[in-house]
Amino acid sequence: MIEVKMPVDNLEIGMYVTRLDRPWTEIPVLLQGMTINSIDDIELLRSHCRHVFIEIEKEFWIDNQKSGPITAEGTAPNYPGLRENKPFHDTLPGAKIVFDEGVDHVEQIMENIKKDHQIDLERSRALIRSCVDSILTNANALLWMTKIKEKDHYTAEHCLRVGILSIAFGRFLGLSPAELELVGMCGMLHDVGKLKVPDDILNKPGRLSRIEFAIMKQHTNLGYDILKQYEDLEPMVQDTAMSHHERIDGKGYPEGLDAGYLHKFIRLITIVDAYDAITSSRCYKSGSPALDALQILFAERDKHFDKELVEAFIQMVGIYPPGSLVEMTNGEIGIVVSANPEYRLRPRVELVLTSDKKQRPPYIVNLADDIKDKSGEIYSIKKGLANGTYGVDVKEYINKSV
Repeated sequence: MIEVKMPVDNLEIGMYVTRLDRPWTEIPVLLQGMTINSIDDIELLRSHCRHVFIEIEKEFWIDNQKSGPITAEGTAPNYPGLRENKPFHDTLPGAKIVFDEGVDHVEQIMENIKKDHQIDLERSRALIRSCVDSILTNANALLWMTKIKEKDHYTAEHCLRVGILSIAFGRFLGLSPAELELVGMCGMLHDVGKLKVPDDILNKPGRLSRIEFAIMKQHTNLGYDILKQYEDLEPMVQDTAMSHHERIDGKGYPEGLDAGYLHKFIRLITIVDAYDAITSSRCYKSGSPALDALQILFAERDKHFDKELVEAFIQMVGIYPPGSLVEMTNGEIGIVVSANPEYRLRPRVELVLTSDKKQRPPYIVNLADDIKDKSGEIYSIKKGLANGTYGVDVKEYINKSV
C-alpha cells in the first residue's frame, strides 16, 4: 500500500483517507482516518479541504499513471463524454421545440394505445432523430428540458424523458448515431404497457397489495405484446419493453433473467428509468433530489443495476445534474448548465440571483476554473435547492431564455 495525494473532487466511495491538508480537528469527524462510505462524506471533505491523502494499492496507482483517473477499485473507463458543438443558449430554443413536440407526440401515442389504435412509428422515428441531433449539438440544452415535469402527465413525460436521457447517456458512452436512435426508441416506448394497467392501480397512493402488484408487473408483458404487432419495429425495442424491470442479480421480472441475458441497452434504460422515476413527483408522492437518486443507484450496483453503467451515469450527470437549482457559498443562486465529469462537485453554473436573492443579469461560471466572486472568494456550491426556491422556477426560466 502507498499513500497518494488526491484532489477532493476526484474522491470515490470506498477510498480510505489517511491524511488531510489541515488538522483532523478542523473537520467534524470522530476519528483520524476515514473510509468514504457515501457522497455526503465526499461533500464534507470538499467543504473543508482542497486535497487529502488516500491509501491505495501500488499496482492500481501505477496503472492509473498509464490510463487515467484512479478509483477505489482500479482505473475508470475513459468515456467520450457530452461534447458541446454549439453554445448552450444558442441551442436552447431548438431544444424546447423538440421537447414540446415530443410531449405532444408521446401523449398521442398514449391515447392511441388506450383506444387500440396504431402508433405512428414514422413520426416517432423523426422525433427521436430530432432528439439525437439536439444532443449531438449540445446535450445540456435538451437535458435542461427534462427538468420540466407535470404530475398530471407523468407517464407520457416519463417515457419522453427516458428516451432523451438514454440518448444523452449513449452519447456520453460513445454510441454511434444509429445506436443513439435505437436506444432512444427503446427508452421512449419502454413503458407503453402501463397504458393497459387500471388507473386505480397505476396511481394508487399507498402500497400495492400482492394482487395489485402482480397486475402492475404485467405491464412489461403488455408492452411487449403491443409492440410485437409492428413487424418493422426493431426487436430490441420490444425486448426493452419486456425486460426493463429485470435485474443484474436475476431477481427482477417478468422472467428473472440474470445479467448474461440482458443487452447493454436494456441495462442502460433500467438505470435511466429508475433515476427519472425516483426524481419525479407523482400524484401521490414528491420527487426525491437527484443526489438521493444517485445514492440509490450506487447502492444497488451489481445487484439491481450494472455496476459499470451506474458509475458512468453518475459521472455523466454529476452530483448536480443540468437544470438543478443550487445555492453558492456566497449566497448567490444559480442553475446548473452542465456537469464537469472530472470534477463532479464543480459544474458550470448560470448565476441568476444575487446574494440578497435579487435578480441579476445571468452569468455563467465554470467552477472547475476556480472563478472568484466580487469579494475575491472562489465560487463554490453550498447546497442543492428544490425547484421554485426563492421564486426561481426552472421551467419559467427556460421559457424566458428562449
